[in-house]
Amino acid sequence: MIAGWRTALLWGAAAAVVVATAVSFVLWGLNGPAYLVDLIAAYCL
Repeated sequence: MIAGWRTALLWGAAAAVVVATAVSFVLWGLNGPAYLVDLIAAYCL
């Protein structure tokens, strides 16, 4: 039973990475790299 949860968690994490990558590429294409740099700077600083 534990292995099933681990597999589901792994797939969920992989899906989150894919979605985050896709969103970042869409933002890059729409607004250019400056938007992503500003976004990261706003959250990190």
